[in-house]
Amino acid sequence: MKEIISGMSLLFLIQGVGGLINHLTNGGKSWFLVNYIDAFQGWEIAIDILLIAIGGVIGLLSMKKSSPSRDDK
Repeated sequence: MKEIISGMSLLFLIQGVGGLINHLTNGGKSWFLVNYIDAFQGWEIAIDILLIAIGGVIGLLSMKKSSPSRDDK
């Protein structure tokens, strides 16, 4: 389960960081998801930052859950 959550975190981070770089450099259409959802048009940079934040939170939570607690001794 941890591997799936870590993979989701990585996916959100790649989509967010790559999309942000793409939009800040005025890149054209690419494989970043934000470019293909009409509801996000005009909000691309904000959505990219949101995807980065979501990916970071998921990653941190998955690391926190997987680390052993000191109370288990």
